[in-house]
Amino acid sequence: MYIVNRRRKQSEKEDLYRTDFYRLSSYPTYRNNDNREVLNQGDLIKVVIGNMDENGRGLASYKNYKVFVKGEVFPGDRVNVRIETIKGNTIVGTVEKVEERNS
Repeated sequence: MYIVNRRRKQSEKEDLYRTDFYRLSSYPTYRNNDNREVLNQGDLIKVVIGNMDENGRGLASYKNYKVFVKGEVFPGDRVNVRIETIKGNTIVGTVEKVEERNS
């Protein structure tokens, strides 16, 4: 079998600065989630209460965040929550307004 060794063009050569080193690394990498919405203390979010925790707070989720809701809420309620604190992927907030009660 005859193999032709042709010369690569400059555009075909692997560019050292464009190589995905994170993909080739054997160490775990944590990339920034740029698609995650930026939330701040005092923002208002709308959630549906899923469960209750042992302290009586409502549990919900909002765009990859776990939300703990203080106030008089029950599973199935749609509420507006005012954010008090954000740590990592956990939000703690209080009920601003109950949109719809679960009957």
